[in-house]
Amino acid sequence: MKINDNTVLITGGSSGIGLAIAQALLNLNNRVIICGRNQQKLAQASQAYPQLHTFLCDVTKPDQVSEMFTAIKSQFGNLNLLVNNAGIIKFYDFLHDEDAVISGEEEIATNLVGTLRVTKAALPLLLNSPESAIVNLSSIVALVPSATTAIYSATKAAVHSFSCSLRQQLQPNNIKVFEVMPPFVDTEAIKQINTDKVSPAEVAEALIKGLRTNNYEIRLGPAKALYFVHRLSPTKAEGILKQLVAKALKSQMMPIRNS
Repeated sequence: MKINDNTVLITGGSSGIGLAIAQALLNLNNRVIICGRNQQKLAQASQAYPQLHTFLCDVTKPDQVSEMFTAIKSQFGNLNLLVNNAGIIKFYDFLHDEDAVISGEEEIATNLVGTLRVTKAALPLLLNSPESAIVNLSSIVALVPSATTAIYSATKAAVHSFSCSLRQQLQPNNIKVFEVMPPFVDTEAIKQINTDKVSPAEVAEALIKGLRTNNYEIRLGPAKALYFVHRLSPTKAEGILKQLVAKALKSQMMPIRNS
């Protein structure tokens, strides 16, 4: 996959991993569009990187997604790289939390249904490009679930499975499907996790390398090691992650959303 002269849309691109990916792609002479649900964060991103094009869009809102793609087609004419990064993570006890189902529905709406909705809306534009790709941000908990993020883990497992299936479906259409599977990343979303983390810039760097080499499943840092442990013994991998999370949690569980 070429890494320059692309027209790119990054969901949840106003901060964290999304903004780091935007910066990396801008540096490679790509036309970068970001969307998010927080106007203030979008304005801050635009001020930091004036080359960015921004849209206020919540991926859980069908009308907003439709309006955004109508505008993208009108203003830019094409799109050949989609990065599905928008996500929400919540830490809670499914047994004892009275709002567990509501919280879980919010995670599913953003992490899974939002990814499906944006991908479906982007396909007509991607199909019209001679070389195009979809990048889905999942997580190592897609394979090694964490008890403290039960529904988040489930949504990322679904994103992983969807990425594998979509890759097969779109192969005849020459649309590549990449998946980035990071470990804990140093973002606002998991600031309460006190453990070793990779930086958003490291995730962006790994993505660029994966695009360049057509590495469709991109793992980095501890996620790479945990992946290989999981292949040998899923139970052992789950035990390792359980111990890491138990030691790392240092404050009250709280929801944060990448927007």
